[in-house]
Amino acid sequence: MSLDPQFATLTAQTTLQPVAKFTLKKLMQQFRSDATKTPLAGKSAKKRDAQWAIIKAFFNEDTPIDRIDRQRVREFMALIVKLPSNASKHFPNATIFEAIEFGAGRELPVLSIDTANGYLRQLGALFRFAADEGFVANDPTSGLLFRGEKVRAKDRRDPFTSDELTKIFSAPIYTGCVDDDYGYARPGPNMPRRGRFWIPLIALYTGMRLNEICQLTLDDFVIEDDVDIILIRGDDDGETKRIKTAAGQRFIPIHSELRHVGLLRYVTTRREKSLATDVLFPELPLGSTGYRSDPFSKYFARFLDHVKIKDKKKVFHSFRHSYRDALREADISIEKVRALGGWSGKNTEDHYGSGLRANTLAEAIEDISYPKLDLSHLYQPNVRGVL
Repeated sequence: MSLDPQFATLTAQTTLQPVAKFTLKKLMQQFRSDATKTPLAGKSAKKRDAQWAIIKAFFNEDTPIDRIDRQRVREFMALIVKLPSNASKHFPNATIFEAIEFGAGRELPVLSIDTANGYLRQLGALFRFAADEGFVANDPTSGLLFRGEKVRAKDRRDPFTSDELTKIFSAPIYTGCVDDDYGYARPGPNMPRRGRFWIPLIALYTGMRLNEICQLTLDDFVIEDDVDIILIRGDDDGETKRIKTAAGQRFIPIHSELRHVGLLRYVTTRREKSLATDVLFPELPLGSTGYRSDPFSKYFARFLDHVKIKDKKKVFHSFRHSYRDALREADISIEKVRALGGWSGKNTEDHYGSGLRANTLAEAIEDISYPKLDLSHLYQPNVRGVL
């Protein structure tokens, strides 16, 4: 006799349908469509999709998520530390297991600890979501991360030396070139002042990251406290404009060297022909990820090669390291340093108050100098002092 009326019609001959399993593929679909999460796009979305592809390749997207236990996660950890860097570029048609075998045979460098942890964080985000929604009882990834230096010593970037800065700003694009396209490295009668001219100069005297500069729009140049400043900010969707950290949302007064070279004149001239929301350097191409910084980074690597700077630790980000050293040499207080560079503090009191005034930071930034670097050949006479 059945104890539940719902099962009264069941007999020994009744065929029971299997219960559908909640698979990894379905979990990813649910995670992606969850209305409470900010949707990703552009570079961020592509990065997550690439990480998910590795996760699916290892676990199999049709695997029920309740079968992915802690031991299986540790097996995943053992795999990704052997995965070659840029495996999809080196071996585009290989499985992850084949890529590991091929990479080991060629002695290719493997993923950094930070990159490997990125895969674990993505897997952890999926399982925390699954646990919160009641799809699984426990998160098998809890507390599992690789330990070690976030940036390996061989991957750290170095500042440019005084001699290297002189080489950069004595290149044909700053003294006379054929053009600022394919002829940027050949001496010629022209010195076009567009993105390739301005971006290294802005980086040197603001410490801004490459993407922060490439995404600037004309309305990012404003006046506050009678000081010309540049706003570094992200959009709500994190897509049109993106900042790396919360501390990255900031403003920087325009250094007098940038005034002398004519940055404000350039901005004013652009405003006469454009909308306020137009990008500062419209001629810069968009990369496949939707960011102008990606093609520029490749250009700058070629530029450094042309000026005979071949140290692998010297890249565009070296300008930010040079800027940090200049802040140290100027003996600027740590609070002003953080404000001028977008570096975050770890103390609770750092989050109180509204921050330093523009005229306070303007006085501080004028103390930044590069004593052996002479940019007088770039100065423009009678440049406008304000926007």
